[in-house]
Amino acid sequence: MADTRGVFSIKLVSKIDAKGGWVDLNDVWISPSPSGYAPNTGYFGGGIPGPKSTMDKLTYSTDTTVYTPGANLSASRYALAATGNSTAGYFGGGKNPSVPATYSTMDKLTYSTDTTVFTPGANLSSSGFSFAATGNSEAGYFGGGYAPTVASKMDKVTYSSDTTATVPGANLSAARYSLGATGNSTAGYFGGGYTVSTMDKLTYSTDTTAAVPGAFLTVARHSMGATGNSEAGYFGGGNQYLSSMDKLTYSTDTTAAASAGANLSVARRKPAATGNSDAGYFGGGYAVPFFSTMDKLTYSTDTTVYTPGANLSSSRYNLEASSARANALPILSPAPASPAVRFSDGTPGTPPAPTPTSTSSVPNTGYFGGGSSGAPATYHSTMDKVTYSSDTTAYTPGANLSLARAHLAATGSSTAGYFGGGTYPTLSTMDKVTYSSDTTVAVPGANLIAARYSLAATGNSSAGYFGGGGYPTVSTMDKLTYSSDTTAAVPGANLSATRYNFAATGNSSAGYFGGGVPGPKSTMDKLTYSSDTTVAVPGAALSVARNRLAATGNSIAGYFGGGRDPTVSTMDKVTYSTDTTAAVPGANLIAARYSLAATGNSSAGYFGGGTPGITSLMEKVTYSTDTTVAVPGANLSAARRYLAASSARANAMPETNIV
Repeated sequence: MADTRGVFSIKLVSKIDAKGGWVDLNDVWISPSPSGYAPNTGYFGGGIPGPKSTMDKLTYSTDTTVYTPGANLSASRYALAATGNSTAGYFGGGKNPSVPATYSTMDKLTYSTDTTVFTPGANLSSSGFSFAATGNSEAGYFGGGYAPTVASKMDKVTYSSDTTATVPGANLSAARYSLGATGNSTAGYFGGGYTVSTMDKLTYSTDTTAAVPGAFLTVARHSMGATGNSEAGYFGGGNQYLSSMDKLTYSTDTTAAASAGANLSVARRKPAATGNSDAGYFGGGYAVPFFSTMDKLTYSTDTTVYTPGANLSSSRYNLEASSARANALPILSPAPASPAVRFSDGTPGTPPAPTPTSTSSVPNTGYFGGGSSGAPATYHSTMDKVTYSSDTTAYTPGANLSLARAHLAATGSSTAGYFGGGTYPTLSTMDKVTYSSDTTVAVPGANLIAARYSLAATGNSSAGYFGGGGYPTVSTMDKLTYSSDTTAAVPGANLSATRYNFAATGNSSAGYFGGGVPGPKSTMDKLTYSSDTTVAVPGAALSVARNRLAATGNSIAGYFGGGRDPTVSTMDKVTYSTDTTAAVPGANLIAARYSLAATGNSSAGYFGGGTPGITSLMEKVTYSTDTTVAVPGANLSAARRYLAASSARANAMPETNIV
């Protein structure tokens, strides 16, 4: 079928129609709206004193909460549980002694309309209360509690059919109540309960549950709130009375006390918690008196602050909460299920199948190229490939640089890495490493505007930026457009001052350039990609002035490690949402060194090579825990310094390509 978009000429229309390339009118269909963004909101329902049916809606972008009566529960109750997907929240069970009654009732809250309806097909398998719930985009799981005695039972709510069934293989490892639950897209974690610290892991793909001792809470904790994002879950408050917060890291199934900065603003029990990918919100609770308090836990910094504008509409406890963006739910929600209709006559039906659009995962690897060793210096064209899934490195000769050189910089897209500049002699050369074939070629059209070395580079999925360098020392910023493999100077993006021997990283919207000489400097410049402008951001300055450091990061934060003058192992973390930098000692390099290189993926950064004592050492910083370990299997194939690195998954690159 011809592509008939953009045809405005009658002559062209006639030609296309004559060739049978025009789309027949009867093949034109109006389909349901495409998927939209899941609401960036949270809902807090039920509780006592009362008991209440009250539903409050928290808007994350403004940190404000309003009472939303159309979303009230169908019956007043407390000690219920809640979870949901990106379109609806499910509030199940609970009790109301004034009736008196315990409930199996399941209420479904549709986020797009702020309305709640009793959904009897999804009722729990038995009446109960004081259990916990979590889930993924397909199903919610309600476990433990009193149902009607202390239970280990697990009920599964299938969202597509609004039906509930018990899944015995997913039962908790022991009966308990007043526990907490959260999780990510692959597993749910049910932690604590009255007098226990047990953490059970429910694997969604198999509907099986097992205790994971390494993930046990740091104290026996009950009556807490729990929420999290794709990397970690947080269990806060509880007992008589706690403000402390435990952090469960999913990649390692380990739990540790979160930093004191993550503690709730006031000790309390029976709060509710939910959130989005950036922050968790803990609302309500009980000590003396009852609370409407809302605390906001920012995941990137593990810090909690009281957020009074988000306070609940009334003081209460033993309530529950859900959100379209908690538990690593996808931000895009499914399209509506209504049928398509034919444009010509409005007849409902099924349109012709569209041409398939497929996606492929981008390589989960990093490339370390060039560098020097020895005295006098020997320059290298060597390219090493780090496979992140196995923490192993292999020499990849087909990807060797076109020229042996050191003091270069690198960044790239999700399909190729670009290694630019360097010495010796001083070069403007740009080499392109195609990840799918592990091959490298020089791309002269992408050469730097002027030869230079000891520069820094970062970028997003469409362009790379190469800034500063010597000699002479410059503030110049060159922009490499990946689609055309061409480079141009962008004077508006020049650094705030001339410098070299510094480092850069960033996310999809901005790049950060830190450190360097002359100085040494602690300066951090922020390059905004949408406007190609750069400004110094003093709040993000490095904690220690230094040069010859390395940097990488993910969508949330950048990590600047090592450096000299003096030689340090320091790791600084730049939180992008606040443009602030803080030293994270747990992530310090194992060995103080400089003239190293770094790259990584969304979960970890890899820092390789460097000097003194020219080394092949590779260290891995895990972002979710801010900890660094040596990974000997990933050591470079040869010791070298003044090298550069790129990856398809660094700098918040998308992890799938549309084909």
